[in-house]
Parts: sequence; C-alpha cells; structure tokens
Amino acid sequence: SREASMGDKKVTGIAGRIIPFILITVLALIYLFPIILMFSTSVRTNDEVFNTSLGLWPQEWHFENYTNVFNVMPYWQYFGNTMFVTLMNVLGTVVCTPLIAYSLSKIKWRGRNVLFAIIMSTLMIPYTVTMVPMYKMWTKVGLTGTFWPLIIPAFFGYPFYIVILRQFMLTIPDELMEAAEIDGANSLKVFMSVILPLSKPGIATIVIFSFMSTFSDFLGPLLYANSSAHYTLSRGLYSYMNEHTVDWVGMMAATALFMIPIMIVFIFCQKYLMDGISTSGLKG
Repeated sequence: SREASMGDKKVTGIAGRIIPFILITVLALIYLFPIILMFSTSVRTNDEVFNTSLGLWPQEWHFENYTNVFNVMPYWQYFGNTMFVTLMNVLGTVVCTPLIAYSLSKIKWRGRNVLFAIIMSTLMIPYTVTMVPMYKMWTKVGLTGTFWPLIIPAFFGYPFYIVILRQFMLTIPDELMEAAEIDGANSLKVFMSVILPLSKPGIATIVIFSFMSTFSDFLGPLLYANSSAHYTLSRGLYSYMNEHTVDWVGMMAATALFMIPIMIVFIFCQKYLMDGISTSGLKG
C-alpha cells in the first residue's frame, strides 16, 4: 500500500505539472490565432483568401504583398509621423510624470490627497465624454490639423501613468530621503539623486505603456490629422482600407508591418514591464 500511495502521489504530481501546461498552451493558441491568421493571409492571393477550404498554411507564399504596400501608400512617411508623435509623447511622459508623482507621494503639502483623488476619478471618465470639448478647444486655438493636440497632453501628465508611478514611489523608504536631506540636499536634489534612480523600473513601465498606446492610437489621429501629410500608421491604414476595400491581402500585409514595431518593443521590454507592474501599487 505504501508503494501504491507513492505511485498515486507521483501520478498526481505529473498531472499537476501537465494540466496547467496544457491549459496555458491552449489559451496561448487562442490568443495567437488572430495574429497567425493575419500573417497567413498576408502572404496569400485574394482568390485563395476567399476560398471556402480552411487552412492556415498558404498554398503559395507571396511575399511581394509586403513590397506592394510601399507602392500603394507612403508607408515611410506615415511611419515617420508615428515615431515623431510617439517619441514626443514618451519624452513628455518621462519629463513630467515623475515630477508629478514625486510631489504626490514624497512631498507633504496640503491638498495633495484631494488632488490625487481627483486624478484617480478622471480614470473613470470615458474618452468619448471629453472628446468633443477637447476638439472644440483645439479648434479655437487653431491647432487642429497639426501634431500638437497629440503631443501637448503628454507634457501635463496622463492620470494612469501618474497613478502607476506614484504608487511605485510610495514603496521607496522615506529614510533614504531623510538621509539625503541631512547631507544638505534640497527636494529637487533628493528627487534627482535618490528617487529618480530608484524609480527606474516604474519609469520603464510607463515609457513602454506610453510607446505602445501612442504608436497604436487611432482615435486621436482620426480627429486631428486632417491631411495625409499628418497621417500616422493607424490613420493611414484606415485610409488604405477605404481606398482598397477588396484588397484584403494588402490590408493584412500593411497591418503586419504596423504590428512589427510594437511586437519588438514588447518582446525586448516585457521584463521591465513585468518588474514595474509587480512592484507598483504595493503601498497606498
């Protein structure tokens, strides 16, 4: 009976390792299926796409579909516009968000909790509620049809990034600040020499979030990029879809090219993203 008990435990241990692996694999395939289908469609012909026979493996590989994208749309112009807007948003996020988070987490002043509660409450307001008033505001100052409505808000701090970094800074011991203050450092010196270096995982997290959300943003460019000279990739793909509604193969190829930068950023930066998320929000 002892051997039978040991055998049961061994079987249970093996099942406990195999079943989670199978579930994770199945879920991964479910989430990856649209991406696999997109890449598979992008190297087919339109006739093969509308063939009733199912199958993810193309009969013939047509990689010229990707080169055709550059012939039918100014891809590099849209890519340059996208990178300009994205990098400016990242710059605004890196410059302003740490300062705001620092003032809300480590500097004691009257009303900071009230202000933080207001910032938190703005997270519950859908973008569609503020979309029309914001558009009217940018129209009155004459900035519609330019990149500025897509860039300027980043230099005032986005509430979501402020909350993430503020919660991260709360995990930094106050004793480190007090030691720096004893050495004669003022608040700005403490921020630059103590808080900022220790907040690198949190800053890396909001930088990745900022890059990915801005790069893939569609509604902002749709509202404010009125001319093709200011189109980003997402806005350009929408225009391409309207002009080439039948060319699904070209659309999938253009979409795959659009996704590649985001996938590269996520693959190489996911460690920093996970570290920043895991260490944020532990103290409130």
